[in-house]
Amino acid sequence: NSFFPSGRIWYGSGRARGQFLNCFVIPTEDSREGWGKTVSDMIVISGTGGGVGLSGSPVRPRGTSILGTGGKATGSVSLMEINNAAGEVIKAGGGRRTALMFALGLSHGDLLEFLDKKLNLDELNNANVSILLDEDPMIFFDQVKNDEEFEFKFRGKVIGSIPAKELWYKIIDNSLKTGEPGLLNKHLANKMSNIWYWNELICTNPCGEIFMAAYECCCLGSIVLPRFVTDRGIEWALLKDTVKKAVRFLDNVLTVNNYPLPEIEDVCQSVRRIGLGVMGLHDLLLMSNLKYNSPEGLELVDKLMKHIKLYAYEASCELAEEKGSFPVFDSDKVSKSAFIKTLKPTLRKKIKEKGLRNCALLTIPPTGTTSMVCEVTSGPEPMFAPAYERKFWEGDVRKSEIVVHPLFKQYVDEGKDVSHFQGAYELSMRDHLEMQRTCQKHIDNAVSKTINVMPGTSREELSDLFMEYL
Repeated sequence: NSFFPSGRIWYGSGRARGQFLNCFVIPTEDSREGWGKTVSDMIVISGTGGGVGLSGSPVRPRGTSILGTGGKATGSVSLMEINNAAGEVIKAGGGRRTALMFALGLSHGDLLEFLDKKLNLDELNNANVSILLDEDPMIFFDQVKNDEEFEFKFRGKVIGSIPAKELWYKIIDNSLKTGEPGLLNKHLANKMSNIWYWNELICTNPCGEIFMAAYECCCLGSIVLPRFVTDRGIEWALLKDTVKKAVRFLDNVLTVNNYPLPEIEDVCQSVRRIGLGVMGLHDLLLMSNLKYNSPEGLELVDKLMKHIKLYAYEASCELAEEKGSFPVFDSDKVSKSAFIKTLKPTLRKKIKEKGLRNCALLTIPPTGTTSMVCEVTSGPEPMFAPAYERKFWEGDVRKSEIVVHPLFKQYVDEGKDVSHFQGAYELSMRDHLEMQRTCQKHIDNAVSKTINVMPGTSREELSDLFMEYL
């Protein structure tokens, strides 16, 4: 197979009221009724196997006076605790493990509480947590470098401050301790959005590969890249044909899906966002006799992702001509999108004249189970190792086995050179980030990527990389 739909599509197909979408973003409001709706939405969506992302930014900070009751607000983290607890109940009930993303704006008054919460590994343990960068990150980074004060605000009013450097180093230190918080560049996501004129993108799904507006969804599938490598190189014509069929497939999924909430169905049908990704990227490089971190490897990936981008947008334009554009499509406004401007002029002209079926088309999700089924590396990741020992429990007995990557085994069996095989821990943080940056240039959603941080990494080293790549 050269295209593999997401796990939710496989699981839901053939079932009564099958729900094929992986993840969703839901809104939050600063009221008891709003909190109740958020929790209800999360429970309903999680019950169908979907992950949920939400931002606590609209919620007033802890300690804020509530004029209607004379009491004090308990803050955004309380809403997160309620949703996390509800997720625990769903998990205990025998359903799929709840997957959540809790995000909070950098300038929100609850940020320090939010940062400390995840240091306790027993708190918010059904969620990834990330900071939303609502403004250009360079503004904050300049404050850090210049030893300036950073202001916490709510609804435009300053409610406190902290030295910017102190806040930044707390973020960095927490990341080194626990791998969290993540940093979501909401400013850039909205700047690049093809529907910048329609609705604000407020949060990502739990794995971070798609920024979405309220009640949007992830409709995912991946191109299996090694299937297009031959002795002559990449079969571009076959890749083009596969990408176009995959776009049509995912667009059809949006049409036949049974949505968990009427609000989600309305929004998803209005924008028709899909996420076509890739898996086996490292395998493709290995089959091309290229190292993951080589300049030649990055050059090939850049060319590959550019072609996939063009093929996907051509397909969506052709679908628009056949079935109609996504309902909130505005030709003049879409043509001003920063991402659309990365397409070749002839395609931009075609989109302006004929429209687009989907507001966004491309992502790179983590392809855990699906990549194992296809026997290729996950998403944009390097192989963990050419061979490694896997330990596992079988009943009460601790066992182990040697796992050999299929391509490595094939090369060894055939007596081929394996000097260009690299495992994840043989690569530097910069190697990982350069691959992600190369892919992201051609992705209109986002890229989910694991960056391996070596023991002993300094605060300054991680800080410098964050500032460079955000």
